[in-house]
Amino acid sequence: MRSLSGIMFRLMVLGFCTVLFASPVSAGQATKAAKDDKAVTTDKAVKAEKTVKAEKAVKAEKALKTEKAIKTEPVEKKEAPKGNVAVVNGVAISQEDFDRELFGIQEQSANRGEKLDDVRLAEVKKKVLEKLIDGELLYQESQKMGLNVDDSTVDEQYAKFKDQFPNAEEFNKELVKAKITEASLKSQIKQVMIIQLYIDKEFVQKITVSEDELKAFFEAYLKDRIEKNLKQEKIQNEVSKFLEKLREQAKVERNLP
Repeated sequence: MRSLSGIMFRLMVLGFCTVLFASPVSAGQATKAAKDDKAVTTDKAVKAEKTVKAEKAVKAEKALKTEKAIKTEPVEKKEAPKGNVAVVNGVAISQEDFDRELFGIQEQSANRGEKLDDVRLAEVKKKVLEKLIDGELLYQESQKMGLNVDDSTVDEQYAKFKDQFPNAEEFNKELVKAKITEASLKSQIKQVMIIQLYIDKEFVQKITVSEDELKAFFEAYLKDRIEKNLKQEKIQNEVSKFLEKLREQAKVERNLP
């Protein structure tokens, strides 16, 4: 489609150029002929003029047809991709799940008064996809360890989530808006909880921070800030003390009513 459009565009340009340059050339030739041969009759001049006009009309009509062909050329319609946006170790991540995550981010941006342009939206889509892939990878690892969360715990978290809404009606409206059912929402809550359990067992409980690491972090990120804050506090205290002494020694008259 793009190649055809390019060809049609070049034909249109060529057609317009032909029309634009046809008149000056013909006029130049007619002037030269008139100077070389003064015996040319008025009848012949009229015929020549008609011929030039006819040629110009034909070329203009061709150019117009070319332009119309371009305008009436059917535009290729691109439908939104359907099916799966990714497959992780044989497990599919559906377009529906992707759209739901993307919708949530777009809604948050809209609530903050932010508009996602094409560049930003493309970045967000990539991050959403990678987030879904990471989640699936972690969930698969949790299943290798046989981790699970009982339904009562899931129901408890589900109830807490539901309580964030004014009433059941508003909650159901949000479910419809997000295109998700209660069962699907509970399933997602369960998966997130299992992933959190896996991270807790494999990372939180195993990773420790040594005294040397704490000291290094403090020196690199906190020492200067804390030192500046403490120094500023001391300066303010000393200035206040000095002002108190000056007040005691000074004679001050206040004239406010």
